[in-house]
Amino acid sequence: MRGPRLLGLAVVGLVLAAVVLWASSRGTWLTATWDVPLRGRVTATATGADTEPILVPWALLALAAIGGLLATSGWGRRAVGAVVALAGLWAVLRTVTGVVAPVADALPAAARQAGRVVGVEVTVAWPLVGTLGGLLLLGAGVLVALRGSAMPRLGARYDAPGARTRPPDEDRSLWEALDAGEDPTRDGAPSVQPGAPDGRRDAEG
Repeated sequence: MRGPRLLGLAVVGLVLAAVVLWASSRGTWLTATWDVPLRGRVTATATGADTEPILVPWALLALAAIGGLLATSGWGRRAVGAVVALAGLWAVLRTVTGVVAPVADALPAAARQAGRVVGVEVTVAWPLVGTLGGLLLLGAGVLVALRGSAMPRLGARYDAPGARTRPPDEDRSLWEALDAGEDPTRDGAPSVQPGAPDGRRDAEG
């Protein structure tokens, strides 16, 4: 896969990771029922942002990484990829933990202090969405860290404005034309034969 496609793939992965992580932070991860004296049973919920407050910063990191990816090259770009990959791995571990070992402390403190917990129900879908976002972040980071040197840098073509260089092959063809007695600056110009002051000698002959 060529550099521009790799760059596009990395940017799309980071955008998707940001969107998915943000969506996971808005979803309901936990629903708990509390036995409150004189009130009976009360239900409280916790969103992804309550359970894992770093979900939104991870989403912002994914968006910021796009700018870092486009503005850097070489080791700087690899460093960006490494940071993104570590954040993605961390996101995967934390969101998986939210599925297998939910933390009841993420529920509102007022509800936890009001009575005894009867049961805690985990909404598996939203933590899994967060895991998907972490995997996208991890994949984009690994791609940038390993193949970042093959990706073009934004604005690289404008590093030397106005300095249009002639390809080496074109320079060589110009010299060969001059050696052959031709004028490379004019199309269809008559060739100058060796020993003749100009092309009119051929016409007179």
